[in-house]
Amino acid sequence: MYGKARLLGSNGQYSRYPLEFFTAEMGRLGLHRLDFVPQTPHFFCGYRGHEDPARLKAALKRAGLQAAVLSPPAYRCAITAPEGEQREATLRYYESCIALAAGLGCDRLVLDASGACWDRKDELLWRSAADTLYHLCPAAQAAGVRLLLAPVMGAETPLIAESPILNTAAELDAMLHQLNHPSLGVCLDTNIMSACGDTVYDWFGRFRDKIGLVRLCDGNYHGWRAWGEGVLPMQRYLHALDAMGYRGDISLRLPGERYLAQPAYPDERALAALCGEVGA
Repeated sequence: MYGKARLLGSNGQYSRYPLEFFTAEMGRLGLHRLDFVPQTPHFFCGYRGHEDPARLKAALKRAGLQAAVLSPPAYRCAITAPEGEQREATLRYYESCIALAAGLGCDRLVLDASGACWDRKDELLWRSAADTLYHLCPAAQAAGVRLLLAPVMGAETPLIAESPILNTAAELDAMLHQLNHPSLGVCLDTNIMSACGDTVYDWFGRFRDKIGLVRLCDGNYHGWRAWGEGVLPMQRYLHALDAMGYRGDISLRLPGERYLAQPAYPDERALAALCGEVGA
């Protein structure tokens, strides 16, 4: 069984509820650390800056919560954007997010290649992503924040495809080697990992101490699912993580909109499996 100290709750699927509802649910579930998504109505962060985080910090403090990881949604920004207004907006947006992460005490920020233009050649998308990350890494390092590059769904999952590049462990490994920056690591998402044909052992063989977060998600080719409602061998993944000596944080964030009407349900399923809290 896993202790809750390693588990990160997330407001990602609570976007139809106020911040106070989310914090109360985290208290009920006994989760105290967060993979926080700076999304409305909980918080606004944009390419021209972000709102004063004082209200958010006070609300988290009252609830006994600590944001450990910041996971900003890409919106219309894209690290693969060509030079021009979208690239500039993307840089300003993630610089704003880095500043927010530092202000909240988050030491990690997750970003990915979602929002890519599929009509551009892969090598051009790659060059744009490398240029964007090259500019963001020093800003993150100066702020004491580590950037974690997460994979995205690709052509193998056409209904939820997000980018034709930076899907597989091999591609993320190539990007990390190209940039070779100490402030750039990776975030493992087990659903994307499986869809891309990779394994936990593949990821640890390539990255090892560069894995700054694991999102332990069930799912299938149509999206992310609550524990036990997908097709993935979740217990096997747990055994593999243990076998590889992973002792880092595990995020319960579940992307997508499937559970917006019952946002605590996937958390309860995960806690039942990880902590033995049947009927949580």
